[in-house]
Amino acid sequence: MDFTLNIFTLNCWGIPVVSKNRKERMEAISKYLQTSSHNIVCLQEVWSENDYLFFKDSLKIVLPYSHYFYSGVMGSGLCVFSKWLIQDVFFHQWPLNGYIHKIHHGDWFGGKGVGLCRVRCNDRLINIYCTHLHAEYHEDDMYLAHRVLQAYSTAEFVNLTTSPADVSILAGDLNTAPGDLSFRIITQLPQLLDPFDMKCERSNPAIQNPSGTCDAANNSYSNQKLIKDAPEGKRIDHILFHVNSALETEIINFGNPLEDRVPGHPFSYSDHNAVTLEMRLKSVNDSKIGQRQYSKNSSFDATVAQAIEVCQEATENIKRSKKLFLTSGGLLFMFLLGTVGFWPNNVIYDVIKIILTGLCFYYLLMGTLWNKIEMNSLKAGLSALENFSRTKLESAKE
Repeated sequence: MDFTLNIFTLNCWGIPVVSKNRKERMEAISKYLQTSSHNIVCLQEVWSENDYLFFKDSLKIVLPYSHYFYSGVMGSGLCVFSKWLIQDVFFHQWPLNGYIHKIHHGDWFGGKGVGLCRVRCNDRLINIYCTHLHAEYHEDDMYLAHRVLQAYSTAEFVNLTTSPADVSILAGDLNTAPGDLSFRIITQLPQLLDPFDMKCERSNPAIQNPSGTCDAANNSYSNQKLIKDAPEGKRIDHILFHVNSALETEIINFGNPLEDRVPGHPFSYSDHNAVTLEMRLKSVNDSKIGQRQYSKNSSFDATVAQAIEVCQEATENIKRSKKLFLTSGGLLFMFLLGTVGFWPNNVIYDVIKIILTGLCFYYLLMGTLWNKIEMNSLKAGLSALENFSRTKLESAKE
């Protein structure tokens, strides 16, 4: 039986108090989805449960089935809405999720990971994966190893759970552009296809040409300095897919579906642009089943080797940071211990002592407990990558 999937994904930028025009934007997103033809919707950064409940209530007629992936302190921010019954759900939280002391980044508090909703459409099973990888934040990209291991963990999760689904869809803010290491890991291991590289059946004027989804000139929230260097922005929000050999795919539409501004307002729907993919899936003749194969990318070995190098470098950085934290904490502890009885009985000096004691505790905690947690998480990912590389090498010898 032929059927059509119409998928929509958007990073909603729904941080309570912090995100600008949040209430108006959430209402506008809901209004758009109520009148759209999307049958699968993946949203990220829905950090408020009340916002999810608002979406759930307002979309109950067109998208009656939904699931919010609870995790961490704030919740994962991930939710999925579907026209069809969601029969199975599962959430895989990543062990490396940023730093607890980087409160202004907030990734650690979200307990990020990848969520899976398995949907049944008639006699077809559809795996819907919704995720949001760690952002760069700075040019030096201090979270590169975190994002690489998140990508590998996601790729392995998709690879191991794709069967018995007929179709697998991975949608979300991957914070990685085509060609980047993390993107190559995600697309090469579970062999996910990027519709950007495929020919659409027809052109729909309502669907703009797919371009940058973050820091693009058409978005009201984009950084003006970044726009000057790259007005099209970065394409870091994606809808990737895999279909089994019994089906063939036709891409009907792919692109950025939302208008540049919320109707009647001077701002965009989010600080990211949405992405939509409409695809028709047809049954393949019995004689053709098994003939079409997803070819293993020969460059994946190089991708894994590069990922291992990134993790090894991160391991050395963690060792250096451990020495720095322990040295700083130890010096502060000796100073505080050595000056006992010499501090004047004054409120100002009492405040200084409290601050120094807090810094001492922070440095010692970061150099011991937190450093051990990060190191073990990094080792777990590194050993998995090395095992994968070793297995590939042994298989090639046989």
